[in-house]
Order: sequence, then C-alpha cells, then structure tokens
Amino acid sequence: MTKATGTGRGRRLGTQLRGEMAASYDARGKGNADLVLHYSPKAKCNVQLAGQLQFLHFLYCEIDCHIATADYSPYSAISSLAGDKFASLIDAQVETRDGKVIWHRLIASEPDEEALTDDLRSVLGKGPLAGICALEIWTTARLTANPMRLRNSLRAVAWMSAARHWPLAEFKSNVLTFISKQRSVTFDEILNLEAGPRRALSGAAALELACTGTIRSDLLEVPLHGLTRFHASGDSDGN
Repeated sequence: MTKATGTGRGRRLGTQLRGEMAASYDARGKGNADLVLHYSPKAKCNVQLAGQLQFLHFLYCEIDCHIATADYSPYSAISSLAGDKFASLIDAQVETRDGKVIWHRLIASEPDEEALTDDLRSVLGKGPLAGICALEIWTTARLTANPMRLRNSLRAVAWMSAARHWPLAEFKSNVLTFISKQRSVTFDEILNLEAGPRRALSGAAALELACTGTIRSDLLEVPLHGLTRFHASGDSDGN
C-alpha cells in the first residue's frame, strides 16, 4: 500500500478521523459516555457528540426545518462573549431561519439545578449578548416526545451525509421544479427524476430541502420510505 506523503495527497481518512476524535476523548477524561462522530448538514462539518443526550439533540436539530445552522461545540465562541462559567452551561448554539440565535442547554430531566442558569437568562439580549435571543432547556423527555422524528432524522442525515461531496444545486432545482408543478409528490417519484446512482443524489437533495424548510414533508408523521410525501411550501402542515 502506498503511504500518504506531504506532497499534496493529504492524510488518509482513518488518520484524519482519529485526529478529529482525539480532543473529544481527552475532554471526556475518565468518563464512560459513548462518543459519536457524525456529519452534520446543519453545521457543514463532522461533529463529535458525547452520550445519548447530545446525539438525540443532534437528530432533533438536524430535521428541524426552522433551524438554519447549528454549532454543537460552541464553548470557545460563547466563552469569548460570556465567560467560561456561562459557556459551560451551553451545549449548542442554533440560528433559526428568521435569524434568531438561541442557546441550548441539555439536561437529563427537570428541574435544572444549576443556579447560574437564571443569572445567564438575566443578561441575555444585553451588552455583549445583545444578539442572543433565548436560552432553551432540552431534556430527554422533550427530545424523545416524537420517536418518528428521531428515526427519520437518522435516515435523512445518512442520505445527506453520503451526498455531501457532490454539488446538489442541479438536483435541488429539478426537485423544486417538479414539486412546484405537482404540488405534492412521493419520495419514489423524486428518486425517479434521475437514473442509476443519480437517484440517490435526487433523494438527498429533497431531504435537504425538507430539513431546511424550502419544501414541506410528512417526515414527522410517517416513516421515511417510497410513499413519504413532499409538498410545495405552504401546501401542507408537514415538517
């Protein structure tokens, strides 16, 4: 096997992934939480998730059509704004489609026993934190209230992750044109817009459009399969 060198070929994938996980393993210390490395379409990069709560939150956010972007490792950015104590309370920062920046705190269950939470809420929207709209508390119960959402998110993220190195602009344009004419279509009909391996790219494009709110779907009500429906924006109360 030819070894990768410093001549432009870059590091092998395995070496790269090990490097991305090293900091998370170090931060975990002697803890025994599972670590998951997953590509995030909302963050546009690989993210490291420690434990089930972070993974469930990741799945919830990725399929939420109201969330435009997500940062699942916001400590450094928040520390520069609010200091280390407040930054330690926040597990994610999201920006909604209408431009609101919201901080998410993850806890297993209510009540939140961290006294600093109320102190942080009192300074949101002021001074250096003028651009932060809210602090939201996310519990296991809240994240698992709709298991269908989580299962479909896992499948949708897999489709989008597999297609992340392909430009999808052409496929998105074709999907939008098709839905604009038909108003409501099935996933199979979207896949059939293309042939061969390109079918998967058409599917990934549709799922990305649904997860960003450009089109609507019933992904929150029925499993993702060939008969899952996608609708023109405004034609359904789906996802």
